[in-house]
Amino acid sequence: MWLEKTLNKMFFRFTKYILLVSLFCLLGQSSFALQQKEEDVILRDFIWQKFIDLPKSKRPKIGVTLSAGAMRGASHIGVMEVLSEAGVPIDYMSGTSMGCIVGALYNAGIPLNDLQNLINNIKTSSISRDFNIGGILKYLFAEKLFSSEQFQEFIDSKVGSKNYEDLPIPFACVSADIKTGEKVVFDSGPLALGVRASMNLPGIFEPVEYRQRLLVDGGIVDYMPVDLVEKMGADFTIAVYALPNFSGVMPSNVLGYVLRIGDLRGAVLTEDSEHQADFVILSRVGEISSSDRSKTPLAIEIGASSAYQELPKLKEKLIINGIKYVFK
Repeated sequence: MWLEKTLNKMFFRFTKYILLVSLFCLLGQSSFALQQKEEDVILRDFIWQKFIDLPKSKRPKIGVTLSAGAMRGASHIGVMEVLSEAGVPIDYMSGTSMGCIVGALYNAGIPLNDLQNLINNIKTSSISRDFNIGGILKYLFAEKLFSSEQFQEFIDSKVGSKNYEDLPIPFACVSADIKTGEKVVFDSGPLALGVRASMNLPGIFEPVEYRQRLLVDGGIVDYMPVDLVEKMGADFTIAVYALPNFSGVMPSNVLGYVLRIGDLRGAVLTEDSEHQADFVILSRVGEISSSDRSKTPLAIEIGASSAYQELPKLKEKLIINGIKYVFK
């Protein structure tokens, strides 16, 4: 009896000792792992700062492409805000349709807060003089399309009649020749003209006549023009895609159906562009209608959230790509 109690007491003490040792080791490992994680973050942030401090001539060139997407494309503003705050260097930019509008206005020096207000409060009268009873009757009965000339004047008033050559970041946008189906690239000349041509919805706006071409929305030929920033000289490309959702509510008007057709075409075109890009930021704004201007703040918020979630991965990929430049 005495021996049994003694053995039980010894076994209890031994078990307690083993548990204490195990707990100590576990805490030690956790502390070490935590310390190592903190050191990794510090090292990553150090290399990142060194990377973004490099002169343009001594680091890889970065190109950003903004997709089409109508009002969902307002999410690009949120993405650009996150990239700007993180200090991501941008050496080249391209865009189509709404991506062209955001990219051009951002590049022309309009602050992101002002750009948000501008997109959010844009009026139909700023897009076309024909958005009135007379114009609608002509559209319905005389089959006369609306003119988008007013939009060109609106953009001109915001950017100060700039040319592409005046922009601090080389920029290009895409339109389509409705006669031939060819992709038409704007990278020189009047900025507002190219922006107008890039967002000129076929079936809604009359084609823009330019150099014997009839130009409409570039989304039908290149929804997310990654190839443009590559041709400009980008070593690393970031594609920003305002992702549509085809399982949602069907359009209820002509404009909605025109935009849906563009989205369907765009979904096919962006498959190649996504594979072509070095990094893709997906803004999941599919629940927002292409023509719903009231959801612009929500689209911007989703864009910012999407970019923020992807930022650590983007930094890591840029660091891996650029570390040889940092320690050259």
